Amino acid sequence: MEPAVDQTVEIKARCTDPEEMAVIIRKLGAEFIGRQFQVDTFYRVPHGRLKLRRSESEEYLIGYRRPDHKGPKHCLVNLYPCRDTGQLDRVLSDALGVRVVVKKEREIYLLGNTRFHLDQVEGLGSFVEIEVLGRRGVDSVDQLKAACEKYLGLLGIRQEDLIEAAYADLLEQAGSSG
Repeated sequence: MEPAVDQTVEIKARCTDPEEMAVIIRKLGAEFIGRQFQVDTFYRVPHGRLKLRRSESEEYLIGYRRPDHKGPKHCLVNLYPCRDTGQLDRVLSDALGVRVVVKKEREIYLLGNTRFHLDQVEGLGSFVEIEVLGRRGVDSVDQLKAACEKYLGLLGIRQEDLIEAAYADLLEQAGSSG
């Protein structure tokens, strides 16, 4: 995610056939950006979520607030690019405590201001995410939501496959700390 992005509308859904979903995403005209192994360490915070994302190509401290419900969700995001994530993780772990660690392999596709993620999450399985990127004061939430709903239909994502919670929440519900 680019640091200028500070709001999204997004969905997360279970994905029974990631290979077929990748074909559909490419047919829409999305460009394959790459595959990453990401480790997200979630910290205990009183409001929203705070995670440290580490991968081969990006290291960010990400704070965000998003409601938990099925369907398109408006999310306010704050990104801070990091250099020494090891030291930052020690400071945050000591001060706040680690809530859960999420490990995933992610395929990333981009079409305009929309990112599609095909995730294989350790302990949870396969998922697809649609993330329509925007900027507060520039992009209206209604426009971002309409784009997300359009792609929901084009990808054939069923209502019963939508997930309301974050991967961290699902891992906690499954009794795993990552």
